[in-house]
Amino acid sequence: MRVSHLQQHQSFVRDVEQRLYNMTRIQQELGTGKRIEQPSEDVNSAAQALSARSQLESIAQYQRNIENGQGFVSAADSKLTSIIDLVNEIDALALSADNDHVTPEDRNFAAQEMNQKLESLMEYANAQFGDRYLFGGHGTTSAPFNETRDANGQITDVGAASQSIEGRIYRMIDDKENVAINVTGDRLFQPIGEDNTSSDLFYVVKSLRDTIANNNTPPEGQEDTLSTDVLRENLDAIRNRIVEQQTYVGSLGQRLTNKLSELKATEIDWTDRLEEAQGSEMTDLVSRLSVEEGVYNALVAIQSRVLNRSLIDYLG
Repeated sequence: MRVSHLQQHQSFVRDVEQRLYNMTRIQQELGTGKRIEQPSEDVNSAAQALSARSQLESIAQYQRNIENGQGFVSAADSKLTSIIDLVNEIDALALSADNDHVTPEDRNFAAQEMNQKLESLMEYANAQFGDRYLFGGHGTTSAPFNETRDANGQITDVGAASQSIEGRIYRMIDDKENVAINVTGDRLFQPIGEDNTSSDLFYVVKSLRDTIANNNTPPEGQEDTLSTDVLRENLDAIRNRIVEQQTYVGSLGQRLTNKLSELKATEIDWTDRLEEAQGSEMTDLVSRLSVEEGVYNALVAIQSRVLNRSLIDYLG
């Protein structure tokens, strides 16, 4: 059966268009690095790519959570170091005033210095990280502790603004791995329901100030609770409580660092899987493009000769 010139022409056109399409796709892959543009082109690979993208998005969120937590933990760790140093200074000052050779005037100066230590303690208790209060528990937008002052401006009482100071703040750092990133104010300064007791750091420091100011003599009838020796024992117990919290913060910081390194390794693995599912091998693409261009040029050359002959035969 004779093939008409029109059929030959249509066949050439289809071949050329197919080669042009192939070259366009290869050039597109070279430009984007993606082999799959529509899921229907390769269902299995598309499913693998979607899974990889989902994992990478989760990993990115975990990394952001960790980095946010690291900032909070680092700030808390630094402030805890300052608090422990301050407690040590308070203890040393109380010890120096508890000496028979110290004069009432010297004790008066020591009491004034102790008052400044109490003011510093209030600043640390209401310390902020950015616009958030470090030790406010859930209530990070308002100061966790409020003070009452006498006519001379001295602190006479300190209380928690609310029970929110004992609330924990959590960050999801991996699938089913949720960690508390904050140290609560009640664990450090004043346990809820135990204000103005031996567990209340503000109360202990305030009592030390007042006892020292009274020539190191506790109020009558309260020798067993407000003497310098007893108050220093209370201070030591509170210091141990704070050190425990700093130990937790230190271990948490290391945990977050290790988890971040682990997630980065996992991210590389899932990135490789994504590239395998949707990516293209550059060397192979360049080779295929060269072949397609060669076939295309050959078709164009053949088409030109065939069409020219057909036209001459037709005219003849």
